[in-house]
Amino acid sequence: MQNFWRLISYLKPYRKRFVLSFVLAMTTIGGDLIVPMLFGWTISRGLQSGQMEQVILYAGLLVMVQALKSGVNYAQWLVQHQVGQSVVRDLRDQLYSRLQALPPSFYRNMSTGQIMSRVTSDVEAVQEYLGWGFLIQMMGATSFIGTSLILLLLDWQLTLVLYLPLLVLLVIVYHFDRHIGPAWDAVREQMGVLSTVLQENISGVRVVQAFAQEKRENGRFRTQNLLNREKNLSRARLEANSFSAMDAMVGLTFALLAYFGAQRVINGHGDLGQFFAYQWYLWGIIWPVRFMGWLISMMRQALAAAPRLFQILDAPLTIADKPEAITLQHVRGEIEFRNVHFAFEDEPDRLVMKGLNLHVWPGEVVAVLGSTGSGKSSLVNLIGRFQEVTDGQVLIDGHDVRDVTLESLRRHIGIVPQEAFLFSASVRENVAYGNPDASEADIIRAAKLAQAHDFIMEMPQGYDTQIGERGVRLSGGQKQRLALARAILVDPEILILDEATSAVDTRTEHEIQQALEQVMQGRTSIIIAQRLSTIKHADRVVVLKDGVVAEAGTHAELLARKGEYARIYDLQYRESDELLAEMQQYMAAQDEAYKLRPLAA
Repeated sequence: MQNFWRLISYLKPYRKRFVLSFVLAMTTIGGDLIVPMLFGWTISRGLQSGQMEQVILYAGLLVMVQALKSGVNYAQWLVQHQVGQSVVRDLRDQLYSRLQALPPSFYRNMSTGQIMSRVTSDVEAVQEYLGWGFLIQMMGATSFIGTSLILLLLDWQLTLVLYLPLLVLLVIVYHFDRHIGPAWDAVREQMGVLSTVLQENISGVRVVQAFAQEKRENGRFRTQNLLNREKNLSRARLEANSFSAMDAMVGLTFALLAYFGAQRVINGHGDLGQFFAYQWYLWGIIWPVRFMGWLISMMRQALAAAPRLFQILDAPLTIADKPEAITLQHVRGEIEFRNVHFAFEDEPDRLVMKGLNLHVWPGEVVAVLGSTGSGKSSLVNLIGRFQEVTDGQVLIDGHDVRDVTLESLRRHIGIVPQEAFLFSASVRENVAYGNPDASEADIIRAAKLAQAHDFIMEMPQGYDTQIGERGVRLSGGQKQRLALARAILVDPEILILDEATSAVDTRTEHEIQQALEQVMQGRTSIIIAQRLSTIKHADRVVVLKDGVVAEAGTHAELLARKGEYARIYDLQYRESDELLAEMQQYMAAQDEAYKLRPLAA
């Protein structure tokens, strides 16, 4: 019941329109109560009198009331749909805003397919009920009560007889109400699972094709699709059984009316006009009860969808601005990790960081490396407050990141992730995403620094080229260079590169490194890297192990210590380093030979 009243609360901002719609609906019900009486008078006072003027009079009144009722019903339908669509707009806006604010931990526990299912089909279920289903229920109740009173006044004995099958009809509706809710819950949950499978397959179609797993994925989808079919068929069987039983009771009601009503007319206890009016009025009782099952099904859909929507709206904002949070203005770029402990929310007992201490000075370039699970990515995420420390402090220019607004903090940080995400838009829009007001010259300058300008100009429309969903038309290296240009254009005081050149070839990486030397001048830079060429040029190398700083120093200093860095270097880098040295010697020899060639001639 709590979910029901919470859904109804979304009508509050539009209560004036809803009240207007309700008044119009009651006017329509009033017309429904008058029309059968006019029809009865047309027969009893018109036809039986033998005067055509009387027939025309009552028939004319009948047409006027019916026309008025139709006009009112038209206006009511428009107003009510305005209310319903406004509610859906508000609900979707709230859901989208909440999804923007929720921390990464929320998305670790809820798949994209489940989120999409809730924001689309679940919201539509709520819209159908609040848009017109709720009002139809109220109209049905009013019609049932008003018509019952009129029928009892017309012939209370006949009414009591006809209520016998209607009582059975109410029992069927009650049984239907008890079982249709769980049935719709199962349908919506399975639809979320099916949406997840579909979304994952579309996003990973290249991997599926690369490993020739199309048959396996088809089988996985067919299994979930079959389950979805069975859930819907189970729900449909319940509806079919209930609705057919309801129809049987409706038929029995009219059979009883034909028998007992005809007897009363023949015996002189009623006239023919009253009989036809009674028959018309009877629909005023039957349609609310008959449609109650359908309206209950609609209500149950909305109530099954509501908890799924509220799960998003009520998800805790574990990372949010404090009421007294300050705006971070001028940033020098000093970063300090002070006795930082960190664990993921869903794994609170497994500490990723165990008292990490690290001080990065303004303008310093620090390379961070370590084995898998050492805390490299968490270190980066804690700086931008995409994750929250379990204990300790992360400070920017002496300010705890929890004491400043998220917007002002992240405005001073430029991030180039390992997996570059691009939007389905033009090259220009993607580069300028963090700075939409940037000039054309600034966009081109950022692209040139990221070594992206040349390949952009080779594209069909240059900077106006549409790159497709997630940049599907670009190579991995091109995506990373656009992501790098996007970060450069923001002109941040703190630049974070999370293996930002991992998808480019050695030559392009060398060119980007030269550009980055210029970009990183005067700004604090944190580099998560696996390639030695990046690490060597850092002012300081920090090695993480078991959630703490194991070593820190220059490349040469750490090699001389023969500690953790030297071990990682021997395992991962020495062979490539020696190969690079051989290549450099070879290239130098080739250059020397080229210089001597004219002398030999």
